[in-house]
Amino acid sequence: MKDAKKNLSVDSGEDNPAALKHLFGAELLGRVGVAIAKVHPAFDQKKFSALRGELESLEMKARVRLIRDELRRQLPESYPEALDILLKAARPGKLKSFDLWPFTDFIQTHGLSHVPQSLNALRELTRHFTGEFAVRPFLIQAENETLTYLEACALDPDVDVRRWASEGSRPRLPWGEKLHEFVRDPAPTVRILELLKFDPELYVRKSVSNHLNDIAKDHPELVVRLLARWRKEGLRKEKDGESHAAKIDWIVHRALRSLIKAGHPGALKLMGVSTQTQLDFCAFRIHQEILKLGERLEFEFKVRSTCAKPQKLVVDYIVHYVKANQSTSPKVFKLRTVTLPARGELAIVKSHHLKKITTRVHHPGMHFLEIQINGRVVGRLKWELRLK
Repeated sequence: MKDAKKNLSVDSGEDNPAALKHLFGAELLGRVGVAIAKVHPAFDQKKFSALRGELESLEMKARVRLIRDELRRQLPESYPEALDILLKAARPGKLKSFDLWPFTDFIQTHGLSHVPQSLNALRELTRHFTGEFAVRPFLIQAENETLTYLEACALDPDVDVRRWASEGSRPRLPWGEKLHEFVRDPAPTVRILELLKFDPELYVRKSVSNHLNDIAKDHPELVVRLLARWRKEGLRKEKDGESHAAKIDWIVHRALRSLIKAGHPGALKLMGVSTQTQLDFCAFRIHQEILKLGERLEFEFKVRSTCAKPQKLVVDYIVHYVKANQSTSPKVFKLRTVTLPARGELAIVKSHHLKKITTRVHHPGMHFLEIQINGRVVGRLKWELRLK
């Protein structure tokens, strides 16, 4: 179910014809209604399908909740009986992906007093649609029991179940409820990551790295120390001669991305990058200094090495966006990671699209563009955004 989970990042904005909310419409209601009625004949498919009129005015999560609530009204009052019906409806395989989101939402809403049954159900459903959001209330209400369960899932032969153990317990999972206790103290979830760090599936290791990136926002030194130890462990050979070094290196690069953008010295050092560079930064210019929304901020610059040895460079650019109160807020964008030869030169030309997105409100005014190399700002220019 990797593709379905990847699509969770698709913008659900009103202007987007591919918005995920449109998946929760008449066709989904039809499929779910038929599947449930086959195992629970008392289910009123006609009434269930009539929800489509109410769905049209709602955004995605509200649509999921509306469908979930209708399931609660029509299924037996007994949670174990209702859960059994939902699982039987899902097992033939005709329901998959987003069809099952109302099922997992049903479990997280109504199943907290039945922890073992609910976790077993989420483990089964996560093979077909991610249970990463639904497990979070259980981590809050029944922390120890749920953590023990997820640790066991980290050893499961099913890749989706192993990934669920890491993704579901991320402290700051996008779209998910924040796990404040794990933001404060990530040690309990690190135990899960320890079991997954050498996982053979990149899909799982990607979740591990994203989980560590979450932790790094609050505990950067912990993550740097942890990854340094993992790197040493990865270099040790297994009995069959296979090394895990490449797996850990991949995790290191992805897990440290926020710290690298922030110029964290320990993270840069772990990446083999020095904060003490020998460079000349020159020819920095913005092609057009007054721009409108929808246009592109185009800029260029050159970097010349003054060192007799090669230097590894992490080059980023920072856009300082104007906020409503006319102060600015920086956003770091990755530009290039390169090894510059002794006395070598690097020329970069970049175009940054000033497009309308749902996660940022653009305000007119004087913005700033900075170039950052190995965590240090080396150049700064201003440019103006006009909305009219």
